[in-house]
Amino acid sequence: MTTAEPDLGLENTARTRTPTRERVKLSQDIAAGIAHELRNPVFAIASAAQLLRYRITDDPVIEKNIGRVLREAERLNALVASLLDYGRPPAVQLTPHDPDHLWTDVLASHRGELESKALLVHHTPCNPRATCAIDVEQLTQAYANALANAIDAAPEGSDLTITSSSNREGWQSRLHNGGAAIPPPMLATAFEPLVTSKAGHAGIGLAVVHRILNDHGGSVALDSDQSAGTTLTFTLPAARSS
Repeated sequence: MTTAEPDLGLENTARTRTPTRERVKLSQDIAAGIAHELRNPVFAIASAAQLLRYRITDDPVIEKNIGRVLREAERLNALVASLLDYGRPPAVQLTPHDPDHLWTDVLASHRGELESKALLVHHTPCNPRATCAIDVEQLTQAYANALANAIDAAPEGSDLTITSSSNREGWQSRLHNGGAAIPPPMLATAFEPLVTSKAGHAGIGLAVVHRILNDHGGSVALDSDQSAGTTLTFTLPAARSS
């Protein structure tokens, strides 16, 4: 479901194209298929390397290369887990909750990463506070993925802002960082799986964000501008009265 987003006042802002439900389902099936094909070979490679490590203990060259094999197997295992998380997600379990409250928990869990780059976060919850039907665990993961991307993109010593608002239709929250603009070709496919500019990353983070918001009946949009930075906007429908 696509929800109209308010004008952010950025004249030259580029925005992602949000994948359709059909495209998301196809991407999920492909991701799950790749993960299942990779899982057994990666396990076999790691097991064989561990066996060699125990059998050969007096050759530093072999030990060094076995270590490399195990590190790469660990990286591939993380990729498999990410693909399965996107391709075969659990069903959402919706309960009434304040979505801004989750931001507080996510910011606390990322305190070390924020401090390592001397980043300050200004979180302004909506007033009055909102109640939406959400899956706390999954929406927390969406926030965490989004925040990790913002931390990576933000210049050291800069500020991140999270500003939320609500009306009768629902709740909206904007996560903004002042980093460099995302190149238009990458921005256009930002919510697709395996799209990343960072070596060693699976490129699943924003795809999972999109899937989670979509499963909540909401939406997510990404805007990026050279002078104004990048804004990720979450939208959730209001909780229905029983």
